[in-house]
Amino acid sequence: MRLHVILPQIAPTEITPPSTCPYQDCQGAQFRFHQKVTKPLKDTVYEEVTAFRYQCLTCGRTFRVYPQGVGKAQVSQRVKGLAVLLYVLGLSYGAVSETLETLGVYMCKSRVYAAVQEAAERVRGPNREAVFEGIQTPAQGADVAKVKCRGRWLALALAVDNTHGLVLTVQQLAREDAETLKMWIEPMATGVGAELMVTDEAAGFKPVADQLALSHQVRKAM
Repeated sequence: MRLHVILPQIAPTEITPPSTCPYQDCQGAQFRFHQKVTKPLKDTVYEEVTAFRYQCLTCGRTFRVYPQGVGKAQVSQRVKGLAVLLYVLGLSYGAVSETLETLGVYMCKSRVYAAVQEAAERVRGPNREAVFEGIQTPAQGADVAKVKCRGRWLALALAVDNTHGLVLTVQQLAREDAETLKMWIEPMATGVGAELMVTDEAAGFKPVADQLALSHQVRKAM
């Protein structure tokens, strides 16, 4: 079984224009473009991107809108995702930091820890659908890979937005039977509104797709 690493992508020219004012005490819905500003970025490809400042016509305050894969933090979502993935695969916080530095992106141990904790908080609690709030995709990719970590084989389950290539979750599974796969896939499929499940092979996943009323497609090898 192969592990497909699909990390959040950076689209430096793509932004989503604002529809509501980000300030909690304002319900403004009309905005004026204010200016473009350069934002330094820690990423494996881009050293900077362009952010767009808008002014709310209701409260008069300005705010930034960032391109896909970029937020207020200096580190891109792609690098954060890579840091979490390396940690899940068994590297220590220090080893993750050193690995990222060899890729030309420095991220100190404390920031790696913060990224891992942020990811952990998103999957903690009974309402897992909230993890995928704001992410909608008709096609959800799923795969389970065997990874040897510290002399022990682990089953790592990877789910992605098959339309945009965004990682939804990387999770260790205790078993690979249909019931375990269903418990893993169902909250995500419900949360993102998936209608199609794309996998590398049919065994194990086809019964789950049938139970969840999802269409199933086997990914063709390239």
